[in-house]
Amino acid sequence: MLPDSSPHYPVMLNEVIDHVSPNPKNLILDATFGCGGYSKRILELFSKTKIIAFDRDEQVHQYANLIKKKFKNRFEFVNEKFSEIEKIIINKSYKVDHFIFDFGISSFQLDNYKRGFSFKSNAKLDMRMGKNKISAYELVNEASFEDLNNIIKFFGEDKDSKKIAREIEKSRKIKSITTTDELRSVILKAKGNRYFKKDPCTQTFQSIRMVVNQELTEIFKTLSRLVSIAKNETCFTAVTFHSLEDKIVKKIFNYSKETNQNPSRYHPQLNNKKESAFIKTSGKSMKPTESEIKLNPRSRSAKLRFSIKYGDDQLEINRRSLKMEKLFDLEKKYNV
Repeated sequence: MLPDSSPHYPVMLNEVIDHVSPNPKNLILDATFGCGGYSKRILELFSKTKIIAFDRDEQVHQYANLIKKKFKNRFEFVNEKFSEIEKIIINKSYKVDHFIFDFGISSFQLDNYKRGFSFKSNAKLDMRMGKNKISAYELVNEASFEDLNNIIKFFGEDKDSKKIAREIEKSRKIKSITTTDELRSVILKAKGNRYFKKDPCTQTFQSIRMVVNQELTEIFKTLSRLVSIAKNETCFTAVTFHSLEDKIVKKIFNYSKETNQNPSRYHPQLNNKKESAFIKTSGKSMKPTESEIKLNPRSRSAKLRFSIKYGDDQLEINRRSLKMEKLFDLEKKYNV
């Protein structure tokens, strides 16, 4: 049982292990450590494997310490954003064979009501994963109506974004919105008395959390750079929980580089040809089984993608090709 005595299920653990087990690597980097579910299981199964784990959240030390105690010389933990991975592996000359990412929020963060991630409690609006510039309180009370509308519309994919942003604007003119319960009340007022399959606050809370933590920027910056500097046959496994996260991962894993080819010996001029940057990809994303979803309902939106890099070339992946600059700009605007 984990330190807080609550269950934590690493999402799609068996599928992640399947991509490790055919060829156990010497050094695996767990880029989003969380409660350490992936790291712990890999270390248990593969006696020669070493793991370096990253997480921006200082509170995960309790889980990292337990694993370090059991696997002393095969486990290292670094308390940093995963956008710092490139700098650290270069400085320490690490030769990583497999990068594993589990994007989104950890169960222990969501279940710790004091941290203000959940709309099921009455806690101070926070939502910071660690090493942040702003909190949810500042974003909700300081962002313009236009920005709030765009944040909820694009990050939360909520059709009622304008109504919610307008209601937030009206409410904070009277009194600052300071708690999760107060924000929930504002959202419900904007939504009205309608039936919803899932809690109507889910998408707004998600969108605010993503901007507070610059989640899309962190994913693109980290994954694109690590793919670029990785050596030949480096593996990448990514589990996403949001369509925008998956869009970034899919774009990077489907990246094709241009190579110069001579069409014939009689025509020495060079011709650009597209060549896949990956030996193998998972193609369509994998999804959790029905039995896993039943055990852990939070896994229902998860998707897993896998790729192996081809060649040692440094790649130039253009962020603008994603057509998401408006979203990246919003994240940057509130994290300077």
